[in-house]
Amino acid sequence: MKPIYHELEFGITCIDTQHMRQDFVAAYLIENNGRAAFVDTGCYLSVPTLLATLDEKNISRDAVDFVILTHIHLDHAGGAGELIKHLPNANIYVHERGAQHLIDPSKLRAGVISVYGELFFKQFLGDLIPAPENRVNIAKDGDTLNLSGRELRFIDTPGHARHHLCIWDEYSKGIFSGDTLGVSYREFDTEQGCLIFPPTTPIQFDPEAWIETIDKLMTLKPKSAYLTHFNQIEFTQQSANMLKQHINGFTQIANQHKDDTNRHKAIKEALLTYLLKIAYEHGVTFDKAQQIKLFKGDLEICAQGLGVWLDRR
Repeated sequence: MKPIYHELEFGITCIDTQHMRQDFVAAYLIENNGRAAFVDTGCYLSVPTLLATLDEKNISRDAVDFVILTHIHLDHAGGAGELIKHLPNANIYVHERGAQHLIDPSKLRAGVISVYGELFFKQFLGDLIPAPENRVNIAKDGDTLNLSGRELRFIDTPGHARHHLCIWDEYSKGIFSGDTLGVSYREFDTEQGCLIFPPTTPIQFDPEAWIETIDKLMTLKPKSAYLTHFNQIEFTQQSANMLKQHINGFTQIANQHKDDTNRHKAIKEALLTYLLKIAYEHGVTFDKAQQIKLFKGDLEICAQGLGVWLDRR
């Protein structure tokens, strides 16, 4: 297969895992002094793309030292157990709350199927392979990895999920942010820059913790965020403020509709209205039907996450 990837600066490659559609879910490959690391893997069906990228770039599979997971949602980590089978020298690094779910993914599998159904699981995620326990390592806040002289530092970043880590790369002054620094699709870029909004995915959305996390990350004065959804963006204080504004905007929508008879439908419709409005204000001018199509993949899970948050409160 022919992989799709974007060569960035500082030895970083953004790989399009081709999950659901193009330009939707990324994994990253970091190269340094002949060694390599993956950050996130996409789902099980994405693994051939990751391996094909190594082949295309003439990187041997035994040159990969680390498979680093920002968190264990399946669009980020569902391929970890399968990928590690092909990388003889690599070990997995993951938040302590996620490690056991990689070793025994039965609860993850059951949870996804209960929400999305078995047909969706098989068609869009494929499978979920256990990772060998002796190759799964717990990464805690402040821990570092040395990629052939390049330091990668883990930061505990709750908000999107309690089992979320970000990775600070001092060399690029960039953050591999998973979902913590938001979703930003390149189709919505305008002269005003990037449009960023929060993925309020079930089941651990915590807006207060998330805003604290963003402020914590901004003390690093990052130049870039390497987003899973999607690709590298410049990340400034203005970016952080936009994300915090929309976290609050999403929670306001949830609270406004918390007593509605069909709460989920009302939240979902209100989120779409909100997203179309902020896109218009951001200077997005392409066809509204296409905008709705691009937002559609996020609406369901964002509305679900807001519903779980309301119930938990």
